[in-house]
Amino acid sequence: MFGLPRRWVRQLGYVFIFIVISVVLLLIANSQNIIKLQDYLPESLTPSFFQPVADSYVIDVSINNCYSYKSNQESCGKPLAWTGELGDLRTAGEWVKVEKDLSLGSSWFRQQYFSYKKLNSDASDSEILASKGHKDSDEKVNRRVIVDIAIANPQKDAKIKGNEKSKIPIHILEEFHAQNVFDDVDHARLQELGKEYHGEKTNAVTEDQDNIASKKINDMNTKLEQEEENKANEKLADDAKVKGDGKAEAKEFEEDIPPQDPDPSDGKKGNKAIPEQEASPEDAEKAGKEESNAAKEIEEFKAKANKENPQLGKSKKPMESEDSEEVSPEEQPKEKVEDTILEKREVAQSRQELDRVMIIPTKDELKKRGWEYKSHGIWVKYGPVNNIKAITGIDLLFGEDAVEPRPNWKLIKDPLTGVATQPDKPAYLTFRRGTKEDYKDKKYQPILKINQNGKFKILQVADLHFSTGVGKCRDPFPASTAKGCQADPRTLKFLERVLDIEKPDLVVLTGDQVFGDAAPDAETALFKALNPFVQRKIPFAVTLGNHDDEGSLSRKEIMGLSANLPYSMAALGADEVEGYGNYLVTVEGPSSRNLALSLYFLDSHKYSKNPKVTPGYDWLKESQLLWVEQAAASIEKAVASYSKIHLSMAFFHIPLPEYRNLQQPYIGDKKEGVTAPRYNSGGRSVFSEVGVKVVSVGHDHCNDYCLQDTQDKDGLTENKMWLCYGGGSGEGGYGGYGGYVRRFRVFDIDTANGEIKTWKRAENNPDSVLDHQTIVQGGKVVNFA
Repeated sequence: MFGLPRRWVRQLGYVFIFIVISVVLLLIANSQNIIKLQDYLPESLTPSFFQPVADSYVIDVSINNCYSYKSNQESCGKPLAWTGELGDLRTAGEWVKVEKDLSLGSSWFRQQYFSYKKLNSDASDSEILASKGHKDSDEKVNRRVIVDIAIANPQKDAKIKGNEKSKIPIHILEEFHAQNVFDDVDHARLQELGKEYHGEKTNAVTEDQDNIASKKINDMNTKLEQEEENKANEKLADDAKVKGDGKAEAKEFEEDIPPQDPDPSDGKKGNKAIPEQEASPEDAEKAGKEESNAAKEIEEFKAKANKENPQLGKSKKPMESEDSEEVSPEEQPKEKVEDTILEKREVAQSRQELDRVMIIPTKDELKKRGWEYKSHGIWVKYGPVNNIKAITGIDLLFGEDAVEPRPNWKLIKDPLTGVATQPDKPAYLTFRRGTKEDYKDKKYQPILKINQNGKFKILQVADLHFSTGVGKCRDPFPASTAKGCQADPRTLKFLERVLDIEKPDLVVLTGDQVFGDAAPDAETALFKALNPFVQRKIPFAVTLGNHDDEGSLSRKEIMGLSANLPYSMAALGADEVEGYGNYLVTVEGPSSRNLALSLYFLDSHKYSKNPKVTPGYDWLKESQLLWVEQAAASIEKAVASYSKIHLSMAFFHIPLPEYRNLQQPYIGDKKEGVTAPRYNSGGRSVFSEVGVKVVSVGHDHCNDYCLQDTQDKDGLTENKMWLCYGGGSGEGGYGGYGGYVRRFRVFDIDTANGEIKTWKRAENNPDSVLDHQTIVQGGKVVNFA
């Protein structure tokens, strides 16, 4: 046997010890947040003991009313400090109120708030005991945290037989059955439940029904088989008679057949004795009629079975072997009805609603598993502190179409019960497990690069106008689609279709993602707008419109929420620059870090702050334009190093005053007035100085043109720029003005040729391209042709 030298064995042992120590040190460093293994390894490969510790864990939940007229008071609707799990925690933890009125402002005298109690992860037992007046105590604290949440859905849960009164959430029942070790007692309980709740009350096949059906099947098949054998015996007797001594040969043939041993109780085929006398023509006729009647009775029974359960369809057919001979239709065996009943039984057993029979655990059995009921349909499961399963944050979203785009959060799609929510905007809990993730980490922030063909595609999404809830359609086209129209689902369907077609490298949202007053919970509306890009892992950039902050969140909060999502390129911007969302996004070359494309995003604000002097909409401020110049200067070296042609664009919501210069050429439609600011702060000139060739905005939904704006510089040089509209895309926003069809704009950028092409896709025919045009070529604005 081959053996290694001792020196090699010793050295391999040292290497192994070194690897083990290194892995342990890495895991410890990860648990202390010194490094982040989750950036390089799946979370499942890191033992829970070495997972980074969360700042705090949720240990209790509560819903309380607030009758104060000052609903923004921090303490109103918040549980008292000494209530709930572990009592008053003082410095070890506290109650946290989710600042969302469950009634969404529908009640003028009562608000209702959800709160959760958190326990600091670094709180010691002595610190917790000291908060209760226990000093210098060696007592151990029953430290437990919430590891799961389930919400009761009375209508759905009550469909589980035996659960009509308890209404224990299906999630809990399924978990209980999955973890329970069933014995004979449990089996007997299930049988009793089946006898008690099935039968006439449901379409399920119970044991009694099955026995009755089986007996009837056996009787029918026995009768059919007997008739078939009688017919076979008759044929044999005829053959024997033809040979000359029919009776003797028939008798001899009869003696060769084993004795009859029928057993009709088990439905198996038994051997039948052949009649001693040959069948007369009258007997044959009678046998034929009986056979026909039996077959007819079977068909009627099958038809009745299929009528009781239309899903059965065709009965199962026996499989044929490859070497079996073909059988004529006349010789095919009569189809039995056992397959029909078996299929019916399988369908019944697979049902998930009325036909389900599950053991309903008692409160004591659930408590042993950690489950406890709180209020308003909320069940929580307690367990030991566990970095993977422990819940560390809870939020509320509203409306049946609510979505949760955050990767480590889970939305429970069963609404809270008995709360003051609006009927069309039910409240849903969403919760986070584990530590709070940084969505600005490189795991969620891909580096934007021109592809190997030198191209980069941008999809502009303007004026989605999403609501809390499904939203109402305004001016849908055609008008015949207005009945039953749900704005947000319809818009999302159109958006998803265009994403499938275009597969953009970046999505730019140019304002009014949220439709103000129609979004009493703006977070829910914003999540719906951004979720398609998060789920598809498409980088996206966001600018603010004039309606985004007219709901429940301020402009800073809306932009902060937009920026703090996976794959978001957005940023709040510098504090010294007016507005929120002034930032620069750059796209690198295909094989270098040099900049091929620079994209400027700005906050175009809302309404004029001095309407008496300058009514209408606000304008780009001096601090913003100065920032544009500084941002351009900061990337000048990386731009100059790019071997191809660098291109620049700018995006925001409200158009520049120059969009009114319609005496110049443009491609597309102008169906409404241009609602640009009356005051011109000089944004067009600054963009030109930093090399921007295309500006694209939203705001005016029914305008979708690209205008070639030409100005003289110092009276000598022509200065050209394309001023484009994205076109309104959301069914929740207006769309009048002669039957406007919602649309999106696409920019196809080719830095190898210094080229920008653009086109649109409309909802009524998204597979077709509208107004395809080349607007920049060789890095210069193309003359209008």
